[in-house]
Amino acid sequence: MESAERHKITQRVTLTGAAINCALACLQIVFGLLGRSQALLADGIHTLSDLSTDFIVLYASRRSSKAADKDHPYGHGRIETLASMLLGVILAMVGIGIGLRGIDTIFNPLTYNPEAITIVFAGIAIVAKEGLYHYTRRAARITHSSLLESNAWHHRSDALSSIVVVIGISAQLMGIPYMDAVAAIVVAGMISWIGLRLGRKALDELIDTGLDLELVEQVRGAMQDNASVVGIHNLRSRSMGGLGYIDAHIEVDPDLTVSEAHYIAHHIEYQIKKQFPKIIDVQIHIDPLDDSVRESVLAGLPERQLIEYDLQQAWTGVSESEQIIQTKLHYLDRLIEIDLVLPASMCTPAHAAGIGKLKAGACELDYVGKVNVYYVD
Repeated sequence: MESAERHKITQRVTLTGAAINCALACLQIVFGLLGRSQALLADGIHTLSDLSTDFIVLYASRRSSKAADKDHPYGHGRIETLASMLLGVILAMVGIGIGLRGIDTIFNPLTYNPEAITIVFAGIAIVAKEGLYHYTRRAARITHSSLLESNAWHHRSDALSSIVVVIGISAQLMGIPYMDAVAAIVVAGMISWIGLRLGRKALDELIDTGLDLELVEQVRGAMQDNASVVGIHNLRSRSMGGLGYIDAHIEVDPDLTVSEAHYIAHHIEYQIKKQFPKIIDVQIHIDPLDDSVRESVLAGLPERQLIEYDLQQAWTGVSESEQIIQTKLHYLDRLIEIDLVLPASMCTPAHAAGIGKLKAGACELDYVGKVNVYYVD
């Protein structure tokens, strides 16, 4: 999913939540005052405060959807991660606040009963908040947004808070003042736990914790389904704003051309993104051999410039060397295989001896294993 479309969905869902929160807060505050319910009034103020988190979501979504630039070559996804952590902290603090209010009610029970009508508006709040939770959670799954998921759980915490209000008002009307406090403390623990869990998930993203192991193995299997892949190693993953990033080393036949190997890499990237929508970035490094022999290759085999110089020295006096169109080098484990491309006009008995000297001279170099000769028109 494109970042612009992702931002559009996030904006629509968040603005819907903000509008409902605003209307709901007004109802709760007005009828909390008219119905003499401190619990409903406090819940209305709590709902009104939720508008601040909606603005955090809107701001973070807009900023994180910006394309990569010179100062942020990997994009702005970390802004969404930081906002998710902030929402997790806010949730934990809300839970602590509800818990402290419940403890205070135990020591300072209400001396008057609220109006029964206040239960109706507390019930409306539960339905509205639970509806917002499911609406926002569904959008979070579509966009794979950790920010929307955090806000969805914030709506769920509000629904639980309103349940406490209903229990408290009902218990107060029945003459059982401590039920409100006990329920508040239990729900406070649940909200704080949700906040800590969301904060921990955001922290995992900030320190580049890998994606779920089951998902990573599925990605590995999808890569191995490509017939050109000989092996896979250094498969790494990380998350940013709820989206996945993958990079891997793919082993292929060392005789493949650069363009074919490049095509294979792009094809794998396309298939992974198509099969796993959560993964938006795949970086494939093509290896013609296992990285376990990389050190020996780098230490024992020279660069092209030195090879070309050695070949010129070995071919001194061989006129056919001046007709070579292209020299291809294959770095294979501890030896180099050389492809010499010559004009088709040289594929004659008259040049056979000279071409033999080209091959023999190259093979005298201790780092050359084999020489192939090809002719082109």
